[in-house]
Amino acid sequence: MQPFACRCGRPVYFDNHRCNYCDRQLAFNPERLYLESEDEVGSGLAVCANRNGPSRCNWLADPTSEKGLCRSCRLSKIIPMLSKPKNRDRWRKLELAKRRLIVDLLRLRLPVDPNKLSFVFKEDRRTNANVNDDHVTTGHADGVITINAAEADDDFRETMREQMNEPYRTVLGHVRHESGHYYFNVVLDEEGRARAREIFGDERQNYEQALQNHYQNGPPEDWTERYISAYACAHPSEDWAECWAHYLHIRAVLAAAEVFGFKTGVDINNWQSEFIDLVVSLNEIMRSLGLSDAYPFVLNRPIAQKIEFIHSAVMNYRESQAVNQA
Repeated sequence: MQPFACRCGRPVYFDNHRCNYCDRQLAFNPERLYLESEDEVGSGLAVCANRNGPSRCNWLADPTSEKGLCRSCRLSKIIPMLSKPKNRDRWRKLELAKRRLIVDLLRLRLPVDPNKLSFVFKEDRRTNANVNDDHVTTGHADGVITINAAEADDDFRETMREQMNEPYRTVLGHVRHESGHYYFNVVLDEEGRARAREIFGDERQNYEQALQNHYQNGPPEDWTERYISAYACAHPSEDWAECWAHYLHIRAVLAAAEVFGFKTGVDINNWQSEFIDLVVSLNEIMRSLGLSDAYPFVLNRPIAQKIEFIHSAVMNYRESQAVNQA
Protein backbone atom coordinates (compact mmCIF):
# COMPACT_ATOMS: atom_id res chain seq x y z
CA MET A 1 0.00 0.00 0.00
CA GLN A 2 1.23 3.46 -0.89
CA PRO A 3 0.30 6.68 0.92
CA PHE A 4 -2.33 8.60 -1.00
CA ALA A 5 -1.13 11.85 -2.51
CA CYS A 6 -2.43 14.34 -5.04
CA ARG A 7 -0.54 15.02 -8.25
CA CYS A 8 0.63 18.25 -6.60
CA GLY A 9 2.42 16.19 -3.96
CA ARG A 10 0.21 16.94 -0.98
CA PRO A 11 -1.14 14.01 1.11
CA VAL A 12 -4.84 13.21 0.81
CA TYR A 13 -7.26 10.80 2.48
CA PHE A 14 -8.78 7.68 0.95
CA ASP A 15 -12.24 9.27 0.92
CA ASN A 16 -11.25 12.73 -0.38
CA HIS A 17 -13.03 14.10 -3.45
CA ARG A 18 -10.68 17.03 -4.01
CA CYS A 19 -7.24 18.10 -2.95
CA ASN A 20 -7.59 20.82 -0.35
CA TYR A 21 -4.38 22.47 -1.57
CA CYS A 22 -4.62 22.62 -5.37
CA ASP A 23 -8.35 21.82 -5.81
CA ARG A 24 -7.73 18.97 -8.26
CA GLN A 25 -10.50 16.40 -8.49
CA LEU A 26 -9.61 13.02 -6.96
CA ALA A 27 -11.04 9.55 -7.58
CA PHE A 28 -10.03 6.13 -6.31
CA ASN A 29 -8.97 3.65 -8.97
CA PRO A 30 -9.84 0.10 -7.77
CA GLU A 31 -7.71 -1.47 -10.50
CA ARG A 32 -4.56 0.33 -9.36
CA LEU A 33 -5.68 0.65 -5.73
CA TYR A 34 -4.61 4.25 -5.91
CA LEU A 35 -6.22 7.69 -5.65
CA GLU A 36 -6.07 9.32 -9.07
CA SER A 37 -5.91 13.10 -9.52
CA GLU A 38 -6.74 15.05 -12.65
CA ASP A 39 -3.89 16.46 -14.76
CA GLU A 40 -5.12 20.02 -14.34
CA VAL A 41 -7.93 21.55 -12.31
CA GLY A 42 -11.12 21.10 -14.32
CA SER A 43 -9.76 18.46 -16.72
CA GLY A 44 -12.08 15.87 -15.21
CA LEU A 45 -12.03 12.19 -14.32
CA ALA A 46 -14.43 9.39 -15.31
CA VAL A 47 -16.11 9.30 -11.91
CA CYS A 48 -18.88 7.15 -10.46
CA ALA A 49 -22.45 8.29 -11.10
CA ASN A 50 -23.00 8.46 -7.34
CA ARG A 51 -20.25 11.00 -6.78
CA ASN A 52 -22.51 14.02 -6.34
CA GLY A 53 -25.35 12.10 -4.73
CA PRO A 54 -25.98 11.41 -1.03
CA SER A 55 -23.51 8.52 -0.87
CA ARG A 56 -20.65 10.83 -1.96
CA CYS A 57 -18.78 8.08 -3.78
CA ASN A 58 -15.24 9.10 -4.77
CA TRP A 59 -14.34 6.16 -7.03
CA LEU A 60 -13.80 5.99 -10.77
CA ALA A 61 -16.69 4.57 -12.76
CA ASP A 62 -16.47 0.93 -13.77
CA PRO A 63 -16.17 0.91 -17.60
CA THR A 64 -18.40 -2.18 -17.73
CA SER A 65 -21.25 -0.56 -15.77
CA GLU A 66 -24.15 0.56 -17.96
CA LYS A 67 -25.26 2.99 -15.23
CA GLY A 68 -21.84 4.56 -14.80
CA LEU A 69 -21.40 3.15 -11.32
CA CYS A 70 -18.09 2.19 -9.73
CA ARG A 71 -17.04 -1.30 -8.78
CA SER A 72 -18.29 -0.81 -5.21
CA CYS A 73 -21.60 0.94 -5.92
CA ARG A 74 -22.56 -1.81 -8.39
CA LEU A 75 -22.77 -4.18 -5.43
CA SER A 76 -25.55 -2.22 -3.66
CA LYS A 77 -28.89 -3.73 -4.65
CA ILE A 78 -31.13 -2.03 -2.07
CA ILE A 79 -30.43 1.33 -0.43
CA PRO A 80 -32.29 3.21 2.33
CA MET A 81 -35.34 5.31 1.32
CA LEU A 82 -33.77 8.64 0.36
CA SER A 83 -37.07 10.48 0.81
CA LYS A 84 -36.23 10.33 4.51
CA PRO A 85 -33.49 12.97 5.04
CA LYS A 86 -31.69 10.98 7.73
CA ASN A 87 -31.15 8.11 5.30
CA ARG A 88 -28.96 10.23 3.07
CA ASP A 89 -26.32 10.44 5.81
CA ARG A 90 -26.84 6.77 6.68
CA TRP A 91 -26.26 5.69 3.10
CA ARG A 92 -23.06 7.73 2.90
CA LYS A 93 -21.66 6.04 6.02
CA LEU A 94 -22.73 2.57 4.88
CA GLU A 95 -21.13 3.00 1.46
CA LEU A 96 -17.90 4.35 2.91
CA ALA A 97 -17.57 1.24 5.10
CA LYS A 98 -18.35 -0.97 2.11
CA ARG A 99 -15.74 0.76 -0.03
CA ARG A 100 -13.10 0.08 2.63
CA LEU A 101 -14.14 -3.58 2.67
CA ILE A 102 -13.89 -3.80 -1.13
CA VAL A 103 -10.37 -2.37 -0.94
CA ASP A 104 -9.52 -5.04 1.67
CA LEU A 105 -10.72 -7.73 -0.71
CA LEU A 106 -9.02 -6.31 -3.80
CA ARG A 107 -5.71 -6.00 -1.97
CA LEU A 108 -6.00 -9.69 -1.12
CA ARG A 109 -6.79 -10.33 -4.81
CA LEU A 110 -10.07 -12.01 -3.90
CA PRO A 111 -12.93 -12.07 -6.42
CA VAL A 112 -15.52 -9.30 -6.09
CA ASP A 113 -18.20 -10.39 -8.56
CA PRO A 114 -21.41 -8.29 -8.64
CA ASN A 115 -23.24 -11.37 -9.94
CA LYS A 116 -22.35 -13.33 -6.80
CA LEU A 117 -21.85 -10.74 -4.05
CA SER A 118 -24.27 -7.93 -3.22
CA PHE A 119 -25.32 -5.62 -0.40
CA VAL A 120 -28.75 -4.69 0.94
CA PHE A 121 -29.18 -1.67 3.24
CA LYS A 122 -32.68 -1.67 4.78
CA GLU A 123 -34.62 -0.06 7.60
CA ASP A 124 -37.21 -1.75 9.79
CA ARG A 125 -40.17 -0.49 11.79
CA ARG A 126 -38.01 0.26 14.81
CA THR A 127 -36.69 3.34 13.01
CA ASN A 128 -39.17 3.86 10.16
CA ALA A 129 -42.89 3.13 10.55
CA ASN A 130 -43.39 3.38 6.77
CA VAL A 131 -41.44 0.24 5.82
CA ASN A 132 -42.69 -3.35 5.66
CA ASP A 133 -40.02 -5.13 7.70
CA ASP A 134 -40.63 -5.45 11.44
CA HIS A 135 -37.02 -6.41 12.08
CA VAL A 136 -34.06 -6.31 9.68
CA THR A 137 -31.24 -8.47 10.94
CA THR A 138 -27.70 -7.80 9.78
CA GLY A 139 -26.47 -11.00 8.19
CA HIS A 140 -25.47 -12.97 5.10
CA ALA A 141 -27.30 -15.45 2.87
CA ASP A 142 -26.15 -16.82 -0.49
CA GLY A 143 -23.86 -13.91 -1.28
CA VAL A 144 -26.28 -11.20 -0.12
CA ILE A 145 -25.00 -9.13 2.80
CA THR A 146 -27.80 -7.32 4.62
CA ILE A 147 -27.07 -4.42 6.95
CA ASN A 148 -29.74 -2.66 9.00
CA ALA A 149 -29.39 0.95 7.83
CA ALA A 150 -29.83 2.22 11.39
CA GLU A 151 -26.43 0.71 12.23
CA ALA A 152 -25.04 3.90 10.68
CA ASP A 153 -26.53 5.85 13.63
CA ASP A 154 -24.20 6.15 16.60
CA ASP A 155 -27.04 6.02 19.15
CA PHE A 156 -28.71 2.95 17.61
CA ARG A 157 -25.41 1.15 17.29
CA GLU A 158 -24.43 1.96 20.87
CA THR A 159 -27.79 0.71 22.14
CA MET A 160 -27.32 -2.54 20.26
CA ARG A 161 -23.74 -2.84 21.46
CA GLU A 162 -24.90 -2.61 25.07
CA GLN A 163 -27.78 -5.03 24.53
CA MET A 164 -25.42 -7.55 22.93
CA ASN A 165 -22.75 -6.93 25.58
CA GLU A 166 -20.14 -6.18 22.92
CA PRO A 167 -16.90 -4.24 23.47
CA TYR A 168 -16.90 -2.96 19.88
CA ARG A 169 -19.50 -2.39 17.15
CA THR A 170 -18.93 -0.52 13.88
CA VAL A 171 -20.40 -0.57 10.39
CA LEU A 172 -16.98 -1.53 9.01
CA GLY A 173 -16.83 -4.39 11.50
CA HIS A 174 -20.25 -5.56 10.30
CA VAL A 175 -19.37 -5.67 6.61
CA ARG A 176 -16.02 -7.32 7.26
CA HIS A 177 -17.68 -9.95 9.44
CA GLU A 178 -20.50 -10.70 6.99
CA SER A 179 -18.06 -10.95 4.09
CA GLY A 180 -16.38 -13.77 6.00
CA HIS A 181 -19.50 -15.91 5.65
CA TYR A 182 -19.40 -15.44 1.89
CA TYR A 183 -15.68 -16.03 1.43
CA PHE A 184 -15.67 -19.22 3.53
CA ASN A 185 -16.78 -21.19 0.47
CA VAL A 186 -14.64 -19.10 -1.88
CA VAL A 187 -11.20 -19.51 -0.30
CA LEU A 188 -11.70 -23.04 1.06
CA ASP A 189 -11.95 -26.17 -1.04
CA GLU A 190 -13.26 -29.42 0.48
CA GLU A 191 -9.91 -30.23 2.03
CA GLY A 192 -9.69 -26.72 3.46
CA ARG A 193 -13.20 -26.96 4.89
CA ALA A 194 -12.32 -30.25 6.58
CA ARG A 195 -9.31 -28.59 8.19
CA ALA A 196 -11.43 -25.57 9.20
CA ARG A 197 -13.82 -27.93 11.00
CA GLU A 198 -10.93 -29.18 13.12
CA ILE A 199 -10.12 -25.60 14.14
CA PHE A 200 -13.48 -23.81 14.28
CA GLY A 201 -15.95 -26.69 14.56
CA ASP A 202 -18.42 -28.11 12.03
CA GLU A 203 -20.22 -25.29 10.23
CA ARG A 204 -22.89 -27.78 9.07
CA GLN A 205 -24.45 -28.06 12.54
CA ASN A 206 -27.91 -26.52 12.96
CA TYR A 207 -27.40 -22.77 12.93
CA GLU A 208 -30.74 -21.62 14.35
CA GLN A 209 -30.56 -24.10 17.20
CA ALA A 210 -26.99 -23.11 18.04
CA LEU A 211 -27.87 -19.41 18.00
CA GLN A 212 -30.91 -19.96 20.20
CA ASN A 213 -28.79 -21.88 22.67
CA HIS A 214 -26.20 -19.08 22.68
CA TYR A 215 -28.76 -16.37 23.42
CA GLN A 216 -30.47 -18.42 26.10
CA ASN A 217 -27.37 -19.67 27.91
CA GLY A 218 -24.61 -17.29 26.91
CA PRO A 219 -21.01 -18.22 26.12
CA PRO A 220 -19.06 -20.75 28.21
CA GLU A 221 -17.23 -19.30 31.21
CA ASP A 222 -13.82 -19.91 29.64
CA TRP A 223 -14.71 -18.47 26.25
CA THR A 224 -11.92 -15.87 26.33
CA GLU A 225 -9.36 -18.68 26.18
CA ARG A 226 -10.51 -19.85 22.75
CA TYR A 227 -12.64 -17.16 21.08
CA ILE A 228 -12.04 -13.60 19.88
CA SER A 229 -15.53 -12.56 21.05
CA ALA A 230 -18.49 -13.96 22.95
CA TYR A 231 -20.50 -14.04 19.71
CA ALA A 232 -17.87 -16.26 18.10
CA CYS A 233 -18.97 -19.00 20.52
CA ALA A 234 -22.46 -19.10 19.01
CA HIS A 235 -21.64 -21.29 15.99
CA PRO A 236 -18.53 -22.36 14.05
CA SER A 237 -19.61 -20.13 11.16
CA GLU A 238 -19.66 -17.12 13.47
CA ASP A 239 -16.26 -18.04 14.89
CA TRP A 240 -14.85 -18.10 11.35
CA ALA A 241 -16.58 -14.81 10.41
CA GLU A 242 -15.39 -13.05 13.57
CA CYS A 243 -11.80 -14.19 12.97
CA TRP A 244 -12.09 -13.24 9.29
CA ALA A 245 -13.16 -9.72 10.28
CA HIS A 246 -10.22 -9.42 12.66
CA TYR A 247 -7.88 -10.71 9.97
CA LEU A 248 -9.04 -7.83 7.76
CA HIS A 249 -8.79 -5.39 10.69
CA ILE A 250 -5.21 -6.48 11.39
CA ARG A 251 -4.08 -6.28 7.77
CA ALA A 252 -5.61 -2.82 7.31
CA VAL A 253 -4.14 -1.45 10.54
CA LEU A 254 -0.67 -2.82 9.84
CA ALA A 255 -0.73 -1.47 6.29
CA ALA A 256 -1.73 2.00 7.53
CA ALA A 257 0.89 1.85 10.29
CA GLU A 258 3.61 1.11 7.75
CA VAL A 259 2.50 3.85 5.38
CA PHE A 260 2.50 6.50 8.08
CA GLY A 261 5.74 5.45 9.71
CA PHE A 262 4.45 3.80 12.90
CA LYS A 263 5.95 0.53 11.68
CA THR A 264 8.60 -0.16 9.08
CA GLY A 265 8.95 -3.30 7.04
CA VAL A 266 5.80 -4.92 8.42
CA ASP A 267 5.86 -8.70 7.95
CA ILE A 268 2.33 -10.11 7.75
CA ASN A 269 3.75 -13.53 8.61
CA ASN A 270 4.88 -12.06 11.93
CA TRP A 271 1.62 -10.19 12.36
CA GLN A 272 0.87 -11.12 15.96
CA SER A 273 3.83 -9.42 17.62
CA GLU A 274 3.70 -6.52 15.13
CA PHE A 275 0.02 -5.89 15.76
CA ILE A 276 0.06 -6.39 19.52
CA ASP A 277 2.96 -3.95 19.91
CA LEU A 278 1.02 -1.40 17.91
CA VAL A 279 -2.39 -1.77 19.58
CA VAL A 280 -0.91 -1.69 23.08
CA SER A 281 0.47 1.72 22.15
CA LEU A 282 -2.81 2.81 20.57
CA ASN A 283 -4.84 1.64 23.55
CA GLU A 284 -2.58 3.47 25.97
CA ILE A 285 -2.93 6.65 23.91
CA MET A 286 -6.72 6.28 23.98
CA ARG A 287 -6.70 5.70 27.73
CA SER A 288 -4.52 8.77 28.17
CA LEU A 289 -7.32 10.77 26.53
CA GLY A 290 -9.96 9.17 28.72
CA LEU A 291 -11.35 7.16 25.80
CA SER A 292 -12.09 3.48 25.31
CA ASP A 293 -9.46 1.16 23.86
CA ALA A 294 -9.06 1.34 20.09
CA TYR A 295 -8.83 -2.46 20.00
CA PRO A 296 -10.52 -4.06 23.04
CA PHE A 297 -9.65 -7.68 22.22
CA VAL A 298 -7.13 -10.28 23.38
CA LEU A 299 -5.15 -12.23 20.79
CA ASN A 300 -3.94 -15.33 22.62
CA ARG A 301 -2.35 -18.30 20.89
CA PRO A 302 -5.54 -20.32 20.12
CA ILE A 303 -7.15 -17.25 18.56
CA ALA A 304 -3.97 -16.36 16.68
CA GLN A 305 -3.88 -19.87 15.21
CA LYS A 306 -7.38 -19.37 13.80
CA ILE A 307 -6.36 -16.09 12.19
CA GLU A 308 -3.19 -17.71 10.84
CA PHE A 309 -5.32 -20.46 9.30
CA ILE A 310 -7.42 -17.83 7.53
CA HIS A 311 -4.27 -16.15 6.21
CA SER A 312 -2.99 -19.49 4.92
CA ALA A 313 -6.35 -20.24 3.31
CA VAL A 314 -6.34 -16.90 1.48
CA MET A 315 -2.74 -17.37 0.31
CA ASN A 316 -3.46 -20.94 -0.85
CA TYR A 317 -6.49 -19.71 -2.76
CA ARG A 318 -4.45 -17.01 -4.46
CA GLU A 319 -1.79 -19.53 -5.45
CA SER A 320 -4.36 -21.91 -6.87
CA GLN A 321 -5.94 -19.10 -8.90
CA ALA A 322 -2.55 -18.06 -10.25
CA VAL A 323 -1.83 -21.64 -11.33
CA ASN A 324 -5.23 -21.94 -13.01
CA GLN A 325 -4.72 -18.69 -14.90
CA ALA A 326 -1.15 -19.52 -16.00
